[in-house]
Amino acid sequence: TALAALAALGALAVAGAQPVLSAAAAANEALLADWDPIEVIDSRFEALVGDGDRRLKQVAYLDGARTEGVSWVWALGALTFTSGNCPTPGDWDATFLVGTGGPKRPRGATPLLAPSNHSNGQVVDGTGSAWVTCETTGRQLARVQVDELGHFVSKTKLVGEYQGQPLNSPNDAVFHSDGSIWFTDPQYGCIQYPQRKCSLPAHVYRFNPATRALTVVYTGLDKPNGLAFSLDEKRMYVVDSGAMHATFDPSRPHAVFEFDIDGEGDGARLVRMRMFADISPGIPDGVRLDNEGNVYVAAGDGVQVFAADGSLLGKIHTPPYAGGADGARYGQCSNLEFAGDLGRPPTPHYLRHVLYLAAGPAVYSITLAASHGDGPRPKP
Repeated sequence: TALAALAALGALAVAGAQPVLSAAAAANEALLADWDPIEVIDSRFEALVGDGDRRLKQVAYLDGARTEGVSWVWALGALTFTSGNCPTPGDWDATFLVGTGGPKRPRGATPLLAPSNHSNGQVVDGTGSAWVTCETTGRQLARVQVDELGHFVSKTKLVGEYQGQPLNSPNDAVFHSDGSIWFTDPQYGCIQYPQRKCSLPAHVYRFNPATRALTVVYTGLDKPNGLAFSLDEKRMYVVDSGAMHATFDPSRPHAVFEFDIDGEGDGARLVRMRMFADISPGIPDGVRLDNEGNVYVAAGDGVQVFAADGSLLGKIHTPPYAGGADGARYGQCSNLEFAGDLGRPPTPHYLRHVLYLAAGPAVYSITLAASHGDGPRPKP
């Protein structure tokens, strides 16, 4: 099967065993020993980073892959991520779960679902053991459910059409507190896989799981990508990564835009668009906020961190990797997630101090003083 074939590759763990590192994975892990990821641009960044261990830790490494969609499966104390949102030399197309060790849950990254229809962004729902995944070639949002041991249970289609036309290639999604799912739908899948034709504009959507209503909240961005609500849900940050089309074109958008949210429920719309941050090098991708409203953007040199007023505070650099930009000093980060310590299942709202980063073939973690969530950290 596809899962068995993936599990046979040396970069992955198998049940009951320690992960077997490939030569590339071992070399990358050795590189991290001397890698200083932190660049302070504004003194306020020091308080966010803290005075603890500032090194990146390698959580997973998949030779030739392009990791994406990191999301915290909080009920299990585990992490899920995807690979295969674009054609890669290793032909990866799977969703993975990073377990915590022990006889019932393998340590390291193990394949959970393959093929995954080239899934991209993911977001865990309120149960803590299921998540919404954005399928590039499946052209739909789907819900993936696992059991208490992290074993795959089911995948269910949520939405895949708008006004009778198939979606383009859903890219990233986020939950609103009212239970609705907001997501972006650029045409990247039709660029990466030309046999698939796109007939819809690159909308930002709101999907109501209760009524199945799908509404357009904004149209007009070139390639809408990552998105995140402000802490009070009165505003939204949306990435436009239009500079990455078939090739990189810096004359096209590579920025984060800020919107006000007008209306409620199925009548909500994004209005009053303004520039929040122009991102370089590379393109912006995923975006997250901490408890202070600072904005963390995946970019060509790692993660760029901005204050709510748009001031660049600092950066968390990720290493270059094979297949990345030629001669690049750093590696493109595609996605990020505030989460907890692996193996420590928490309540859904405790403070999450660990930032996970998907960058090329690797998934990294770094522990910060900054956090996301609204409760005390669980006791050891």
